[in-house]
Amino acid sequence: MKRAVSIILAVVILSSVLSVPVIAERASDQIASYSVGIVPRGNGKVEVTVNIGGTHRQMTRIGFPSILLYERNNSSSPWVTKYVTGPHYNPTVPAGSHTYTFTYQGVAGRQYYAHATFFARDNLGSDSRQASSPFITAT
Repeated sequence: MKRAVSIILAVVILSSVLSVPVIAERASDQIASYSVGIVPRGNGKVEVTVNIGGTHRQMTRIGFPSILLYERNNSSSPWVTKYVTGPHYNPTVPAGSHTYTFTYQGVAGRQYYAHATFFARDNLGSDSRQASSPFITAT
């Protein structure tokens, strides 16, 4: 009987812990979220997508001062900057977010990653962040 009560109590505690929502804090007073991703598109092409979300829809400037794409031949070779683009800001402000995507003609078998700088400004101030994508191999 004691064992059955212990098991039931453990299940109740575990289920209450698992149902607690996880709330992510925002990055700053101006930046709620930001990301940079990269995917192979075949024939050596890679596609980079960067995204920034402001903390509200009244951002006076939001976007990417710079985005860099790096390449290396293999895991023992150094990373080399292959492409730089920017600035890219949302042309319609006030705005709450901005996404920018580009495709680069790389070389199948080589590895790539992207690095972006993110920026957001509102009437209370501004903030910037940086992030990199994981590296991928172009197909």
